Formats: sequence, structure tokens, C-alpha cells
Amino acid sequence: MGLLPLEYTDCLTDTPHYRENLRAHEKELERTSQAIKGLIKEVKDLLAAAKVQRSLASTLMNFQLDCIGASQTDDEIVIAGSLKEFGRLLCVIEDERDRMLDRAEETLIVPIENFRKENIGRKKKFEKETAKFCQSLERHLNLSMKKSENHLLEADASLEMEQRHFFQASLEYASLLTKIQEKKKFEFVETILSFMVGLMTFYHQGYEVANEFKPFMTDLQRRLQRTRENFTATDNEAEQLKKRTLEKAQDPGILNKMYTRQGYLFLMEKKALGTTWTKHFCQYQKYQKKFSMMPYSQTVGKIINGETITVKECIGYSIIYINMELIVLFPILQIIH
Repeated sequence: MGLLPLEYTDCLTDTPHYRENLRAHEKELERTSQAIKGLIKEVKDLLAAAKVQRSLASTLMNFQLDCIGASQTDDEIVIAGSLKEFGRLLCVIEDERDRMLDRAEETLIVPIENFRKENIGRKKKFEKETAKFCQSLERHLNLSMKKSENHLLEADASLEMEQRHFFQASLEYASLLTKIQEKKKFEFVETILSFMVGLMTFYHQGYEVANEFKPFMTDLQRRLQRTRENFTATDNEAEQLKKRTLEKAQDPGILNKMYTRQGYLFLMEKKALGTTWTKHFCQYQKYQKKFSMMPYSQTVGKIINGETITVKECIGYSIIYINMELIVLFPILQIIH
């Protein structure tokens, strides 16, 4: 249901029904004021969100997608560079968004904020005028009839002037409320329309940019599909190779042909409070008699510089003499000697 019009004659009679109608108009303007505040907040949030979009574009452009192998296929080169292209696309779109949002402060936020401040919020002023006139009436009623006739006539004249001033304020307030309700139909909506035109222009430009980028997207989709198919075939071969590797059950200590044997050994060290075992990765070359030891544990994952020594003599499987010092080893992988 719409608002009832504020009749000028009702301003003079100032009936309870007129006051209720006046409050309905004020309540509607207060709702409009709050809605404008919410709209301004949403636009400011939109400005802040644009910075996040720009950050996403920057992250994509700096993202490195490395592939396995010393050289790359054409598909791998295009796929690896696709994220940079995505970032570039977003940057172009965000450039257009920035131009649109840069104008939003001037074309939207400032005008509607001024509309709210200049046209809405006159309620308190009229309430003061009402309270002032009501107080004058009460003071006039409390005048003593013992006052002189001239004094009473002056009081009547003063009250009449205050009443006339109140009528004028009431008429102006009713006129103002009516004007604001009417101006919402064009002045406020015109401002929103201007912003929407800019927003639609941005969307159209984004559509044009996306169309220009479409051939790259289509080509990338074909390359991704081809890469997926290659992966499926390669993965099946890898599964078969994995099964064959497990079936052969070769000794992992002799898989690297550069070394006679390699693997992990535990070195026992005697200390005052007992013995400790330190895990080492060892590599042994039989003919060069070179034995390298590097402290390493898979659970820690930290590489520490080791040492390479010359083996003078090996006895058994778990005892070797190095530079005439006896070292006892607990072998996970035995040293061939």
C-alpha cells in the first residue's frame, strides 16, 4: 500500500490522523536512508573485492608449473604457460573493472550520499518546531487573568505569530517530504542508472575479452585431453612395470651399477651411558676400495656431509678394518668384499 498524500490544509489542522500520516512518510524515508547506507557499503565492498581479484591474477601469473624431464613437449609448454595466460586474461578484465569502479566513487557513492544527507534527516528540525509551539501554548494557558489587558493582548499577538511560524514550518516540512518522495523517482534512480550503464559496459567489455581468449581456451582443452590420454596409457605401462619389478625381487643394494653395493648401515658407538646406533647411507666400490658414509635418516630428511675412506681389509659380514681401527657394523645390506 502506498503512502497517503500530505495535504496542505491538514498541516493547519494538525489532526492526529495527519500526524500518523506524517510518521508514515518519515518512516519510509528512514527506511530509504538505511537502504542507501547499505547500498554504499555494498559498493565499497565491491571496490575492496576488486583488489582480491587483482591479487588472484598476480598469483596466477607468477605460478610456476614445472614438468618432469629436461625437455618439454609443445603440449607441456602450452599447459605450463596456461596459468600465466589466465592471469593475463584476469588482468585485462580487472583493468576494465578498475576503470569502472574508479568512476563509482564520483558517479554513485558521492551523489547518493549527498541525496541522503541533504534530503533525508529534516525530522528533528520539525520536531523542535512542534515542541516549541506546544510549549508556547502551555505558557499562554498559564497566564494569569489578573494581568493587564494590554499584556494579554500582546501575549495573544505573540502566540498568533508563533502559530503562523509553526504553520509555515509545517507546510515547508510537508512540502519537503513530498518533494523527496518524488525526487526518489528520478534523481536517485538516475544516479543508479548511470552506475548500471558503467557496470553493463564493463560486462560487455569482459565478454569481448573472453571472446578474444576463446581460441586459446579451445586449443588448451584439446591439449589437456591429449595429455590426459597419454597419461592414462603411460600410467598403465607404469603399473605393469611396477608389478614386474616386485616380481623379480632384486636385491636393491646392487641395482646401482656404479657401486659394488650400497644401502643403509647402523654404526655402533660406545658412550659412557651405553651404546648408540647411528644410521648411515653407505656406498662401496670394491675395486677402488672406496667406502663412503653419510649420516642420514629418512624420518629426519636432512643431508649431512659424510666422508669417504679407503678400506684396507674386510673380515666377515659385519666387521671391517678401516685405517687399522675396528668398526662393528650392523648391516641392513651386507658389504661384498
